[in-house]
Amino acid sequence: MPAGAAVSTAAAAGLSSAGGERDKQIDAMLRHFQDVRFFGVGSFNWRNVGPKYPGYETQIQDEVYLADMYFGLETPMADGVPFHAEFTMPTQLQGAPQLYQLYAEYDRVENWKAQIGKFLVPYGRYNELYRPDEFLAITRPLLYASPDSIDLVVRPNSPVPPVSAGYTDLGARLSWYPNKENPLVPDELTVFVVNGLAESDNRSRTFPNPQNLGVPGPPTSGVGLDFGHQNNGLADNNNAKSLGARAVFALGDLRLPWPFPEKGADLDGVTLSFSGMGGSYDLENQLYYQMWAADWSFDYHGISFSGEAEYEMDQYKSPQMVSSTTDLAPSLVNPVDQIRLREENYGYFTQAAFPVMRHPPVGDRLTGVLVYNQMYRRGPLMDFLLNVTDPAGGGVIPSMTAYKVGTPQVLTQMEKMTAALNWKLSEHFTAKFEYSYWFMGKATVPSPTSTGNLDVYQTAMSLVASF
Repeated sequence: MPAGAAVSTAAAAGLSSAGGERDKQIDAMLRHFQDVRFFGVGSFNWRNVGPKYPGYETQIQDEVYLADMYFGLETPMADGVPFHAEFTMPTQLQGAPQLYQLYAEYDRVENWKAQIGKFLVPYGRYNELYRPDEFLAITRPLLYASPDSIDLVVRPNSPVPPVSAGYTDLGARLSWYPNKENPLVPDELTVFVVNGLAESDNRSRTFPNPQNLGVPGPPTSGVGLDFGHQNNGLADNNNAKSLGARAVFALGDLRLPWPFPEKGADLDGVTLSFSGMGGSYDLENQLYYQMWAADWSFDYHGISFSGEAEYEMDQYKSPQMVSSTTDLAPSLVNPVDQIRLREENYGYFTQAAFPVMRHPPVGDRLTGVLVYNQMYRRGPLMDFLLNVTDPAGGGVIPSMTAYKVGTPQVLTQMEKMTAALNWKLSEHFTAKFEYSYWFMGKATVPSPTSTGNLDVYQTAMSLVASF
């Protein structure tokens, strides 16, 4: 064979080999892309809130809004190492995307699972049922009422949810799933460490920008817990971390995976779960919180009874009122003196779900839901001040609560009843109809600066789309 021909043959073989390698790389990339799972959900809602003049809340008639919007992807970084990224578009931010979850998981060790990053905190069952396609009603129970879903009613001295549904945080978790079928052996044992809940006013000593190099002090309005975790920060605001744990017991079809959505499926079984977490939450590491919860469920061929009981204690700081002040002319001590106080929020809810029509003429299933809630707050009486001049920096604070030395401890309570229909139209569309009534007669302590104490009721409809 001539020398030139041999060179040409070798070159062709080299090109063929290089082309084969590229083809293999492209095939591997395409196979990896096929493993990527995209998902998303959102709800289009209508509601009508009454009475027409409620006293505290703004009148809302025939409001149409978008809420509970999430989208993201999940893909394997390696065998047994999935990666999860998810974003939310809060109603209060006009749909501006926010990072909601971003974590890597390690599942290579049998019966063990580890997560690190920003993940859904494994506290209680309803906290993890944050997507509107995973729970049956439109509004959530009082214990997990979400400010972003506009299903929360709060007044001075009224109970507040210990943690609103869908609480995600930065940290790490480790879960163990025993294989034993003994009912005394839990299906899941989880421990986690996270940054923890923060202050309602987002003060942080991390990552200062050149316009504000100092550490901000407590605001005139005081320091309170961000119950609705609306800050959604990517860094801790203090040195302390929050610790937590959960244990889940299950029998029948309701074993792992946990948590299972309230989809109205024909499942049989019982679950019982215990959760707890706590830590410091303010910038100065002076204020603490702790919360404990127990939830349960019983399912039999689409009929289910479930509920949860929860107890939370937290410390907070509020400005002190002048001792000689009158209710009609309240004023703050100058300079502002903040007193450390303690309160408790606790309560429970029970829920019954049952098939109204297992095979309706249109759609897959029609499920009825009845929910009863009770929540209590025990703590010092806070006075509601309107249009208070800020002694620290001037200007006017539109509304705030303050503490008068010697004020009594008060116990307030709130009840809520909900009746709802969940109409599963198809795998990707669900229609919801709901009527809720909040009993507010004992939810606050009226004063000359408050304007009524009427009950609140709401009619709502929702169309949920998911993929």
